[in-house]
Amino acid sequence: REWQVVSCVLAGDQPQALHGSGGQGTTLDNHFEAIPADRTWRVPPQPKPSVDGPQSAIVTGPAGEEIFCDEHGRVRVRFHWDRYCPGNEDSSCWVRVSQAWAGAGFGNLAIPRVGQEVIVDFLNGDPDQPIIMGRTYHQDNRSPGSLPGTKTQMTIRSKTYKGSGFNELRFEDATNQEQVYIHAQKDMDTEVLNDRSTKVRHDHTESIGNNQKITVRLGQTVTVGKENAGGHDQAITVAHDQSTSVGNDQTLSVTHDRKKDVGNDQNSKVVGDDTEAVEKSQNITVGKDYTLTVTDSLTIKVGECVLKMNKDGTIMLSGVKIQFKADDSIKGVASTVHFN
Repeated sequence: REWQVVSCVLAGDQPQALHGSGGQGTTLDNHFEAIPADRTWRVPPQPKPSVDGPQSAIVTGPAGEEIFCDEHGRVRVRFHWDRYCPGNEDSSCWVRVSQAWAGAGFGNLAIPRVGQEVIVDFLNGDPDQPIIMGRTYHQDNRSPGSLPGTKTQMTIRSKTYKGSGFNELRFEDATNQEQVYIHAQKDMDTEVLNDRSTKVRHDHTESIGNNQKITVRLGQTVTVGKENAGGHDQAITVAHDQSTSVGNDQTLSVTHDRKKDVGNDQNSKVVGDDTEAVEKSQNITVGKDYTLTVTDSLTIKVGECVLKMNKDGTIMLSGVKIQFKADDSIKGVASTVHFN
């Protein structure tokens, strides 16, 4: 039968070379292992290397790029001990990033950016399964704010891609200075699918640098003060133009006085009828001319007295008693005068 040697160990000993051991002879031992030649021999598997504990690394990417990731949000890193790492998009394999909340299409996402220091751990110590567990600040990668002066603030601040702007959500917890601060570098959109309620227990100030547009598809109610309380005022100041459009009816109710002051001209147009009721006196003062134009007829009625003017030029004056009095003279011109 044929055999296959799979290991061989030779051990030799020459004690004559050592002082005081010349009486012993030279020996040579040979130990070997063999298996039948018709069997396949394989080298015993070596244990896989294991990484003990997390390591620090720097996120890398192509030159000039600030955010470099794949479709899974993985990034590439350079370990501090790797002297031959190019420090670019080929620094390492894609490394997964642990997020505070990760679900199927929901959760939070913050991609580590090029140059940030991250903490890399290895699942079960496997060097082929690196995962970024966190990020840390250092001398060249400072935190937002100015510590320790801002130690009472909790800040979530982003950075404009290849820019110096930022979006920020900040919580100030200093005693008697508590504040929630929101900063949008450009636009801010809020979408509420149902109701929204906002309660301000003190003052509310809102400043708009340009235009404002509010669209209300149904009703709108604005209440200033309680119904049984007085001294609650509302002031509206418009520096330029103001336009109000009402798609249906509008009702204005003023319990006390109302004053209207127009600095220039005033134009009023009523497509249908116009009715005005004054329960007491009415005074009209015109500083210059006053013109009243009626297309059909004009009737002025006071008790039993009636003055009516028609568009055909007829003027009718009727009353129980008519008196004419003039301090200077009365002049009348007509082709025919009838007194009955």
